[in-house]
Amino acid sequence: MKRLLVLLFTVALSGCATLHEPLPPDFKGPIVRVTDTGYTEDRSKAQFFVLQEVDGKAINNSIFESRKASHGRGFALTTIYITRGLPATPMKIKLLGTHQTAAPIHEIASRAAGTFFSVEGVVDFTPIPGRDYFVRGELKKEGSSVWLEDATSNQPATDKVHSKR
Repeated sequence: MKRLLVLLFTVALSGCATLHEPLPPDFKGPIVRVTDTGYTEDRSKAQFFVLQEVDGKAINNSIFESRKASHGRGFALTTIYITRGLPATPMKIKLLGTHQTAAPIHEIASRAAGTFFSVEGVVDFTPIPGRDYFVRGELKKEGSSVWLEDATSNQPATDKVHSKR
């Protein structure tokens, strides 16, 4: 029994992701700010467009924050959209556009009904120091996409990642 508990505990811990801070506390160079976006479809379902990784390292994003805020609230989804600083240097970023629901059973039902969409991919990003950027996207049955947009020009700052149709 003791071995079983140790095994279960080890398996549970292995599922935890280590999140990296994209902007080290002692960083002194130029920075940019990137904000996750999305919108609420109803009380328990929303669309999220988030920055998921920087140079292959997972970072905190609005999906994690919304899950924490929604924990223990049943079918009520609380959406949180975060902004984080990044060094203004060329990097590879992983973007994610996806539906999120407050309860796993709602996601299963949405997938079965064909109303749950997701797209992700890695793109090159060369930020302009001092600028702000938004993760933008669209989730549609015909095809979904996600990209980074310059807040000053409202133009894409990266290639668009498209789902396979």
